Amino acid sequence: MYDLSIVIPTCNRATLLSRGLRALRESVSCSFEVIVVDGASEDETPEVLIHARNQFGDAIKVIRENRREGFVRAANKGFRAATGRNLTWLNDDARPLPGALDNAVKQIDAADDGVGLLAMFHRWHSTRNVAYETVHDDEVYRLCHVRGTLYANFAVGRRRTFEQLNYFDEQFFFFGADPDLSLKAWHAGLRVEPAYASLIEHDEHDDDRRFTDTPRGQEDNQKLFAKWDLPPKNPRRNDFDPANPCTLRGLRMTTAMAA
Repeated sequence: MYDLSIVIPTCNRATLLSRGLRALRESVSCSFEVIVVDGASEDETPEVLIHARNQFGDAIKVIRENRREGFVRAANKGFRAATGRNLTWLNDDARPLPGALDNAVKQIDAADDGVGLLAMFHRWHSTRNVAYETVHDDEVYRLCHVRGTLYANFAVGRRRTFEQLNYFDEQFFFFGADPDLSLKAWHAGLRVEPAYASLIEHDEHDDDRRFTDTPRGQEDNQKLFAKWDLPPKNPRRNDFDPANPCTLRGLRMTTAMAA
């Protein structure tokens, strides 16, 4: 069994995907597999994946969708096909720094059963909703919170945790999935903790696909706050408290949900 399964949803980003796969080959020492879920790409992605097969051998799996169904469904297909004892995901424009995933695997293996997910630090370019930050080679890497609750943009967790949480909620298309997964962990009585010395380069690459997805992102955010009973937005200050990293009050019980 692999130490780690890494799921990468992608669509029409062959150059970014190739760079990300190369980073995995060069930066990860533990035993790992990669599951690439291709959302019916029409660019050079199939050629990149043929080349990757020559590099990774049986440690790479490819799932090709007949049409792009969005990040969330793609990631869930990858999670269900994974065989590692720990799981994580990466965007196709994200690259782990050397040792990042190895450190995260060591930390989750040593963690007590109350730790559900580890949050890997990433290059978040906004100063809003920042929970923690660290500096490496003069670059700032951050973790984020949602209304005072720490969540993992890139999470590492045990297989049984992902199964317990039922992976990503497929009512989301992309943007609300990672905070929702972490909120499900907190709601289940598990903790989300920083993955120390685990740093991810994240380009947040702007292209036509990202522009097209933006309206879906706004819908996802509305669904997120409709689902969870979180504190009201605080426009004046950052309201994250490391001593109280969860302000979640549970599910928001609407009339429809109660029925």
